[in-house]
Amino acid sequence: MSRKLSIAALLVIALFLTGCGGTFVTDLYVQDIIEVVEGTEETLFTVATIAVESPGDQYNPQVIELIELNFRDATNSRTTTKDYTTHILVDVKIPIVVLEDYYQLWENDDPIGIVVMDMGEGSSAFGLGLNSDVLDELFAAFSEQLWEAISIQNFAFTVRLLNDTRNVISVALQGVYVNQV
Repeated sequence: MSRKLSIAALLVIALFLTGCGGTFVTDLYVQDIIEVVEGTEETLFTVATIAVESPGDQYNPQVIELIELNFRDATNSRTTTKDYTTHILVDVKIPIVVLEDYYQLWENDDPIGIVVMDMGEGSSAFGLGLNSDVLDELFAAFSEQLWEAISIQNFAFTVRLLNDTRNVISVALQGVYVNQV
């Protein structure tokens, strides 16, 4: 009897230590890159979908609330099941900023943004900017409220580049910028 209890306890501990994972998927349009590089007057945004493994149906509203509190215009929250795992999906807006103005991500407390730059000779580059201060706070709140370990290493990031112009465009992926590093 005690052996069965020990095995059950180990399984529960393993479940809590495995943590949650998720994905971040966004579409980036070439025309948006061009407009930001050329100096558009207003900040442009693109829609991203954040998917997080559900810690349980009773906790889904808390996960959605955490996302809504940390991302702009969080809408269309829903759940989906894939391979016996339920995920919470929320659509959010993320800013597209020129490299010289990357500090806007920190000033506006944006956890994630697209950073673009002019490479000269008609080509541009882009990267994913991550505000680790905001993300660390989000992950800490998630862990504290839901007893699930989560970190940036548990996420897969996808940026789908879509050419919405009628021209051939040269774009180079430079890398990921995390707090100016």
